[in-house]
Amino acid sequence: METNRFVENNPIVKTVTQHLAHSPQSFQPQIAADDEMYLYQLDESEDRNSDRALVYYYLLGRSIIDSIRQIINTHFGSFAQVDSFLDFACGYGRSTRFLIQEIAPEKVWVSDIYANAVKFQIETFGVNGIISTREPEDYPSDKKFDCIYAGSFFSHMPQRTFTRWMQRLYDLLTPEGLLIFSVLDEAVMPSHVQMLPSGIVFSTESSESQFLDRNEYGTTYVTESYIHELIGKVSQNQATIYRIKKGLSNYQDLYVVTPKKQNSLTEINFNYHPLGYLDSCELKPNGNLYLEGWAVDFNPNSQVKTIQMIVNNQLIQHCQPQIERPDLVKHFNRPEALYSGWSCEINRHQFSPEDILIIRAVNFAGLEWIIETDVVKSLIPQTQWQTHLISLRTDLHQMQVKLQQKQVKLNQTQTQLHQTQNQLEQSQAKLAQTEEKLGQTQAQLLQRETQLDFVQAQLGQCEAKLSQTETEVGKYQGQLESYQVLLEQAQNRIQAMESSKFWKLRTKWFKLRRAIGLSDND
Repeated sequence: METNRFVENNPIVKTVTQHLAHSPQSFQPQIAADDEMYLYQLDESEDRNSDRALVYYYLLGRSIIDSIRQIINTHFGSFAQVDSFLDFACGYGRSTRFLIQEIAPEKVWVSDIYANAVKFQIETFGVNGIISTREPEDYPSDKKFDCIYAGSFFSHMPQRTFTRWMQRLYDLLTPEGLLIFSVLDEAVMPSHVQMLPSGIVFSTESSESQFLDRNEYGTTYVTESYIHELIGKVSQNQATIYRIKKGLSNYQDLYVVTPKKQNSLTEINFNYHPLGYLDSCELKPNGNLYLEGWAVDFNPNSQVKTIQMIVNNQLIQHCQPQIERPDLVKHFNRPEALYSGWSCEINRHQFSPEDILIIRAVNFAGLEWIIETDVVKSLIPQTQWQTHLISLRTDLHQMQVKLQQKQVKLNQTQTQLHQTQNQLEQSQAKLAQTEEKLGQTQAQLLQRETQLDFVQAQLGQCEAKLSQTETEVGKYQGQLESYQVLLEQAQNRIQAMESSKFWKLRTKWFKLRRAIGLSDND
């Protein structure tokens, strides 16, 4: 199938999808050549700028899934809890390419009146497909779905098929499923169109489709009461319904319907995307890039958190809306839009004419809106580029002068380096001599260590003999102490004997014998 020739190898497409896709590596950017949503954006863009149409195409696809995700998270907890998702009136997959980054393709069914659109998505995204019919009763599937999304479908249906398609889609829901659809409320109805008493009016004046019969696919406006009455009828007053004003792209109302009576839908804390626009882009006399525009955020008690300037995927500047814009208060009929103007200046050294610039607004809910994505030179009038070119040439000359100065310094440095190398060689020679002396010293040290080992061995032998001698001395000391004890005992015994009466008589007897002339032995 023929695809859009502006997508392939387009650096702007690559840049913008890197910012919009949760997983850029697996993102499928291909667009069918007959994609009416892209062709509509191309017709609406200034000068039929294909790059701008592509950016807006992807941006709307991402914003649709952002809105659906908030509803899914409230009702199911996350996309992981959804086993079957029907994207009804899906076209060629403007939002499907973002949907399959949230839920596995095999859990997604796409359905459209255009058979080629269904075929393109099956082949490109790997999803399931159902070719739709003009009459609801002929729809060729009775499969039940956890979630059915019909975006910008009922906003084109005449009453004849509006009610019947609502019944058909409602009947395809699982017991706890969700039907999410968008409508054009009477609040956005042009002044020349008058609402009918029935609460629905169909016009053939305009249509996004270039091929469908406008009597079957035009523009439809409804009242809230009409939707509530219709849902009550198709559900036999069993369904729960919740309205999100301008929940789709800040324009169409979103309605959420479930067959089960519950209060969880009222807990949807829905956040809207910010909006913004680049009013002007010009080069200042100093070569800086001056940007000016506006950004608004209509979430309750909120504001735009930051306006980011991104060059080649690098954040280089940011600002906040602070400038009064009474014209926007009048345009949106919202007083909170007063301080929505912003301006920012990017230094000339931070960009080049061929760089891709992204300007995006981010609110405090983390939702973003890409205000502009384009090559810098495409944003600036040609006459200003001539002035900028002269400035760049002046900068180039100054850089050349600085380069010459640096070359002189480089030469000086090289001379110093040569001198340092000579000194290094001398130091290396001295080091070699020192290493030789060190070798000799180490040999002497080894010899001394050998002698020391010999002396230590002799010392060990002497210590062993000394230990043996000390042992023998200890032994002799023990014997001496024993003899000393025996001697003391003998002396004590002699003293005892000498002090006895017998010993005294014996002594006197011997004295008497010697006195009468007898010897001691007689």
